[in-house]
Amino acid sequence: MAVYKLHLRTASTIEPDDIGVDFRDLHHAYLEACKAIPDLARDMLVEGQDPLACSLLICDEADRQLMEVLFSEVLSPAKWRLPHPAKVSHRLTRSSLDRDNAALSGFRRTFADANVGCVLLTPDLRVVEMNQFGARHGHVDSEVIRGSSILDVFDLSETSKPHYERFMRFAQIGLFSEISDLPYLMLNDEGETIKGWWSARTWPIYDDDQRLAGIAEWAEPSATPLNHGSTEVRLARLRL
Repeated sequence: MAVYKLHLRTASTIEPDDIGVDFRDLHHAYLEACKAIPDLARDMLVEGQDPLACSLLICDEADRQLMEVLFSEVLSPAKWRLPHPAKVSHRLTRSSLDRDNAALSGFRRTFADANVGCVLLTPDLRVVEMNQFGARHGHVDSEVIRGSSILDVFDLSETSKPHYERFMRFAQIGLFSEISDLPYLMLNDEGETIKGWWSARTWPIYDDDQRLAGIAEWAEPSATPLNHGSTEVRLARLRL
């Protein structure tokens, strides 16, 4: 057995593990890091932080770095897949209802209580569920929009809508997509509606057959632009 430390690296700092844990070898330390990341990511989302910008640094007792485990690698589609069923001679085809239920379960587990706007979409971009934060700050009724195309939900300007459509088309083909500084209304700390900017990111959700089961989008409003007020769409950064 040897002592391994799991330091948490975020976009802005490193949170040290001053104690460490005994593991048989580096492989077992790596497995424990992978096991811890989904819960850490869920806590970050609740706090409005971006888990895709984080990693766990596995170090030895002398703090020499041995390995870096990126959250993006653990939170990639494999995280959302259901356990593989036992092999049978005549395997049943998964129904669309099973697919939707699998996606909804994963969404609620991770995004429902997040302090950012979160919405679950079908592969054809129809709204399955939006969390309370998203509905309130997005000025929509979560019940009314259920089943609607996400492209028709928000009252975007003629210049903003093509950017949002491109952002969602990336997600629709199973890619992690990102948009920044999308002009839209938001609520300030006093609950007043003001002009703001939204930045958002998507996660593809896959089932156990590696088929796209749904798309999770989380979005965060800001009273000040992050990119000088210029809307930008790109594939999400998966590494620091």
